Amino acid sequence: MKKLVFLSFLIFSFSAFSQGEVKTKIQWLKFEKAEELAAEYDSDMLIFFFRNSCSDCNRMKEETLKNPEIIKLINENFFPVMLNGRTKDTIIYNGKEYFNQQPIKQGSNFRHDLYHELAESIKGQYYYPYIVIIDGEHKKVKNIPGFKPAVLLKRILLQLLK
Repeated sequence: MKKLVFLSFLIFSFSAFSQGEVKTKIQWLKFEKAEELAAEYDSDMLIFFFRNSCSDCNRMKEETLKNPEIIKLINENFFPVMLNGRTKDTIIYNGKEYFNQQPIKQGSNFRHDLYHELAESIKGQYYYPYIVIIDGEHKKVKNIPGFKPAVLLKRILLQLLK
């Protein structure tokens, strides 16, 4: 009998701890799914635009977006999407099709139309990495251009959540 009680307690303990499992990475969603969830739950999307050849983008992915506080903050408050700003994929956003206008045979050196639509230029220049926060009604809430260390990104995101 004691073994049965102990075994039951042990099983219950393991299952209880697994329920509150700490996420060790951002739970990136496909764009369409994040848009659907943002509308359904009237919550914000966080879109992280990057370029493969961008050292600041890679640094932000490896440092800032792997910081446990940033991971928790993003996973608990946003529907996150990571998009290559030069993808060749067609993306439907707010009922409109966006694509990369450069022909595939010519490589991938041109920005995607969705990036151009959502990102804002600074003195005529577009920057990577670039984070855009969009609410459930497709309105831009915040633009965050360029590399941000974890402490600064945390401060910016916390200000949005107040």
